[in-house]
Amino acid sequence: MKLLTFFIVTLVISVGFLPEVTAWRQKNPVTPYGDYCPRCTKYGNCKNIMSHEDAKKAMLDYYHKKGLGVELEKKRGRFIRAKIKENDRVIDIIIFDRQTGRVRSIY
Repeated sequence: MKLLTFFIVTLVISVGFLPEVTAWRQKNPVTPYGDYCPRCTKYGNCKNIMSHEDAKKAMLDYYHKKGLGVELEKKRGRFIRAKIKENDRVIDIIIFDRQTGRVRSIY
């Protein structure tokens, strides 16, 4: 019984010291929940729906300030799906709403 208790305690302690594994960077989140494009108001009110080219420029400007790259994946209706990269490594996948200017992480 002492051996079993020792084994369980040792296992619990060793698991507690394992390094944390996450898909995110260890710093602040790349895209805060519900962030918005600075070309629209912070309440998600663009005067007109952005063209695909304007939306691409808005995303490039937004992530360039953070030192990150953007690779567009899909353009569907008013939404654009894009990969956010740091040193050719995907660190976030986002959905950009061209009508409201909202940026949402789906990663």
